[in-house]
Amino acid sequence: MPRKSAREQLLDIVDQAELSLAKLQYQDILDDWSDFDSNSDSGDSLSATSDSNSTINLSFSSPSTPFPLSPMTGTSDSSGDSSISSDDIPLPYDCLLHTILALRNEVKRAHVLHKPDEPPRAPQLHMLVHHEEHRPHLFRQKLRVNPEIFDDILDHISGHPIFQNQSNNPQLPVSIQLAIFLNRAGHYGNAITLEDVAQWAGVSVGSVVNCTNHVMIAVLDSHDQFVCFPADNSEDADLACKFAESHTCPEWKGGFLAIDGSTMDLFTKPGYYGETFFDRKSKYSLGCQVFFIYSSSCAKIDLIPGSHFTP
Repeated sequence: MPRKSAREQLLDIVDQAELSLAKLQYQDILDDWSDFDSNSDSGDSLSATSDSNSTINLSFSSPSTPFPLSPMTGTSDSSGDSSISSDDIPLPYDCLLHTILALRNEVKRAHVLHKPDEPPRAPQLHMLVHHEEHRPHLFRQKLRVNPEIFDDILDHISGHPIFQNQSNNPQLPVSIQLAIFLNRAGHYGNAITLEDVAQWAGVSVGSVVNCTNHVMIAVLDSHDQFVCFPADNSEDADLACKFAESHTCPEWKGGFLAIDGSTMDLFTKPGYYGETFFDRKSKYSLGCQVFFIYSSSCAKIDLIPGSHFTP
């Protein structure tokens, strides 16, 4: 037997309440009629035993409770005017019945009977302060930069006018906006949806979008300060060359920047080792690498075409 839905269960409860009300109303009717019959019998016996010359006037007062099947009559004052009409005093059973019917209609029209409570938010932004001091690797895992780099970026963009407004509701601190942006920029896929970032930061989805846009504008306006080549004979250039030599080969020791991954499509399959040029996009292509060679005078750009085949 299929399980009843919450709406069907609630409708059953309303039906049971309506049935119980009908039973109470019927029982109340029987009680009123029994009281009325007993008063009538008593009045007849008194009339039979009275003297013929005497007159006994018996009046039957209405029960204290209203008669269920007839509307309540209004009460008259000494002048005979009715101060309360029957429309002003609805029957108790009718009021309760109307309430039950209104509840039934509300249940039938409702699409969501119970709105679940909002899940509690447990933001983790405060953990970045702990990671910065004690676990820098976890800080880099979340924001993809070292704590020192984060502070440098924050110093460069904090004075940007995009973070200022004339509203009574101030923006989030620039440090929080930057953390949200770096968290989104450093991840991809399902792990970086708007809902996930909102739960991680303890803000709304709209705030995540606004923070991303604000920081992106500030960073693009400071492009020349963030992206630049090291000066000739500088310490940065010397460290970059040593890093390239230690991680690539001695012949490339003068390089400090390489961009790899672009492909150039081929017209047809090469005659030699043709299958090795078949890439993941089901095309024949050559890999392109841009390699920057450091020299004493200027930065020279060499375009070194390569392939997926390594001899």
